[in-house]
Amino acid sequence: MKINHISRIIAAAVTVLAVTSCDKDGDMLTINTKDDVTIGTSSEEIVLDYNNLNALALTLNWDENGNLTLSNEAVALPDGVLTNSIEMSLSKDFSNSVSTPVDDGIYSYQFTVGELNSMMSRLGVEGGERAEVFVRIKTVIGKNIEPTYSNTLSLFVTPYKIDMSVAYVLNKSQEMTSRTLLSPTENGIYEGFAGVNGWENWYMKDALGVIWGNSATAGTFAVSSLALEDKIYNLWYPGTAGCYYTIVNTVELWWSALLIPELTVSGDINGVMEFDRKTSEWKMTVDTKAGSKNITISGTGTLYDISTGDKNSSINKPVALTGTADNLAYSESASTVAVNVTASGSQVMKLTMVTPLQWAISFEAGSEEPEEPASPLLYLSGHDDAVSGSWHFNNYLRLYNSEEKAYAGGCYFDSKWGYKLYKEAGNWDESWGFGGEGDTMGGKLKYGAKTNIPAPEAGLYILNVGLNGLTYEVTPVSTVCYSGLNDDWSKTPMTASETPGVYTAVVEKSANTPWGVKILINESWTVCFGGGNGELLYGHDGFDGDNELANGSYLLTVDLINSTYSYSNI
Repeated sequence: MKINHISRIIAAAVTVLAVTSCDKDGDMLTINTKDDVTIGTSSEEIVLDYNNLNALALTLNWDENGNLTLSNEAVALPDGVLTNSIEMSLSKDFSNSVSTPVDDGIYSYQFTVGELNSMMSRLGVEGGERAEVFVRIKTVIGKNIEPTYSNTLSLFVTPYKIDMSVAYVLNKSQEMTSRTLLSPTENGIYEGFAGVNGWENWYMKDALGVIWGNSATAGTFAVSSLALEDKIYNLWYPGTAGCYYTIVNTVELWWSALLIPELTVSGDINGVMEFDRKTSEWKMTVDTKAGSKNITISGTGTLYDISTGDKNSSINKPVALTGTADNLAYSESASTVAVNVTASGSQVMKLTMVTPLQWAISFEAGSEEPEEPASPLLYLSGHDDAVSGSWHFNNYLRLYNSEEKAYAGGCYFDSKWGYKLYKEAGNWDESWGFGGEGDTMGGKLKYGAKTNIPAPEAGLYILNVGLNGLTYEVTPVSTVCYSGLNDDWSKTPMTASETPGVYTAVVEKSANTPWGVKILINESWTVCFGGGNGELLYGHDGFDGDNELANGSYLLTVDLINSTYSYSNI
């Protein structure tokens, strides 16, 4: 790689007059840049190597002469006045460019091999093709003001060919997960099976590095990216956990989720397979003889897409598998599949995911041991011994996800020695304590641990516990509000009562409430409660039965600690 420092200076400085509020009427403030912005790099000939995706490919540096000042130093410059971005183009006039935003106060940016290769692909540069690329810094000072630009750099970049057949599933924080979707023909349409939680939210990142989410303007199940819109939201699966066949179409800008509740096996073997989301496998216990068997696998799925939304309606769609025992694929009509049962007797028949688009059938001797069902409640003790003076079993968390054995609820902490979690009230032997990692706000649990879980400062919190994953998470409660009544999804505050954890609001039922009321903690759609029959359930759909309430005024009461809610006539 040829190394040569490049430095060119643009001719124009940025001087802008701006009127803002001042202590005296008639004051005029001037926003000025101190000097011109100069951008430089250490490389002008770059050949990208697929085998070194995380290696540093390009470093851009620019000076801080573009910092803004006010003529009156006593008046602070508003946040967000200055925004910078790196623009790249194949033409000197930047008529067709791609950009990368840069945080305010940052004066350098590094591209890895993979990131720079993605930028080249977005510009339309083919793998193996050497292209001249022009780079500059774009600076915007507030709204309705023409942007300014740095000097322009000229680089020569040779990218490698990008495999556009794979896209990556990101979590709600846009972090990589182990899941992928596939586009075998590299046509921008990604598909695959996935085992997901109810209301699981996610993003998708394609091989170009473009992140896809839900369009902020086109509605549910419409996809977009920041390259197409100013803002995108996360993608949401419907409320039912299970196995979904997912399609993300980045060409026509939509995605769909096909829920498969069960699969029926017919032919030489008969039965119904159920999906185990923890292992991403379909399973069924059968009693059969060894030898070759001919079977079909089919079912009826529930399709959610841009025409249905996530709950209001859905479409029934046939689901089937076709192919061979070690290479099964999704289809709408089943074909006969030949399988080989290696031993006679009780067998566990499994459908195991090989790739997001491929399943394989296997048989294992024996039958599945039934898993002990999760208890409906998980008890706390020690969390309020500074108030109560003792350890007791008066408080509990309610089960909201039986597969993960996940529990959540409100808890008023005022603890001297920390606390533990207990399987049954009065049973001191079966407990979970501190697992050695974490702090008062979250960490790892350990079954039978001698060490107590460290308690936070005195106050009201939401405690979320996952026994399968041995985790705990603590969220302080600042505000409580409700949303969804009369199909109005604005966030309406509730009033704290003298009893810790109890909140009330006078509500007026006047219209249809199709989705039920949800209770939001700190105005969060993630830390929230739904439920039914007067019981709060963490992260669930809105309350059952709200739509059946007669029009009129009610007092809505929510008790976070006892995990209950109620409506009373006024």
